[in-house]
Amino acid sequence: MPNTQGTTDKPYLVRRIARRPITPPPTPGDPRGIHLLTPRERQVLLLIGHAAPNREIGRKLGIAERTVKAHLANLMDKIHVATRVEAAIFAYVHHQDIHPDEDRCPV
Repeated sequence: MPNTQGTTDKPYLVRRIARRPITPPPTPGDPRGIHLLTPRERQVLLLIGHAAPNREIGRKLGIAERTVKAHLANLMDKIHVATRVEAAIFAYVHHQDIHPDEDRCPV
């Protein structure tokens, strides 16, 4: 709100902004699709969440890079994400749901 000198009353703006509820941005994907993922797709998704490239995922899991791509396409369809970045964000946000037993993580 401008004051009598034509400048903005900064404390007023700060108070007004501070009263607004903070809502996190929506996360991509549909967590209801997690239960549809195979164990291997879950492994691939967790590694995508750690920014691993396909070649590294294949090496870690002992599968061909082409197979990694197939798993990635299938899991992206199941969790309703359109890009690898969305899949990585999804993996980060829903990590506990993807692999609830952190002590025995398969990847």
